[in-house]
Amino acid sequence: MRLKQLFAILGYFFLLGLGAGNRFADPKEIIASTPWELFATVPPTGIEQTSVLGLKNAFSPDEIIIPVAGDMVLAHINKTYALPASYVPPGLSEIAGIPTSGTEYFRAGVLPYLYQLFGAAEQAGFKLSVISAYRSYTTQVSTFYYWANQYGYATASMGSARPGHSEHQLGTAVDLGLAGKPWPTGFSWDPAAEWVRQNVPKFGFVISYPEGKTSITGYIWEPWHIRWVGAELATSLYQQGLTLEEYLSR
Repeated sequence: MRLKQLFAILGYFFLLGLGAGNRFADPKEIIASTPWELFATVPPTGIEQTSVLGLKNAFSPDEIIIPVAGDMVLAHINKTYALPASYVPPGLSEIAGIPTSGTEYFRAGVLPYLYQLFGAAEQAGFKLSVISAYRSYTTQVSTFYYWANQYGYATASMGSARPGHSEHQLGTAVDLGLAGKPWPTGFSWDPAAEWVRQNVPKFGFVISYPEGKTSITGYIWEPWHIRWVGAELATSLYQQGLTLEEYLSR
């Protein structure tokens, strides 16, 4: 069973490398091969969010909707804790001046740090691009359904967050790519990925799902997925070899 799942995950990456990543970045292009049954394009009225997907969390039998308070920069989002379906981060602004896969949005207060990161990368010889930034709850429904429909719920949940559980909904997370190279394979095995790992903390970002931490984060290695938490915390976690999940779980 584990071998079958491994092949499915490898197939997931292979499909992305062939260009299915475009669908991941733009779920509006997705055409489901089976009817929409357990999933909804918008949160149902009068139904608890825990029943939206009609499936239990693979890591926990319960889902906890966290309260919205403050700027939510350090909101604890994982397999169990979820944002409300209605949550939209404040101050979303269009990303401009750096390569993107389309029209992408990020929190205006964090954008300068992203621009500084891209500038430093270019000086180091790497041309980064933004594959995906802010995603609404509705967009994540489409995204997760697509992968679940392709590979099954268990495998999909290792590489894609269920609606409400995505850090992208916070408006402070971004998936990085490399201009002119296939995603994510073209990024994962490029020297740029190691440069990103070592340098993003200087600009306040962490790699949410680092290599060798799947048993802690619940997700496969995603060297392209970074989230802004502030330079002080990001640097501290990097120096200690801790994930954001480990820090927030304390």
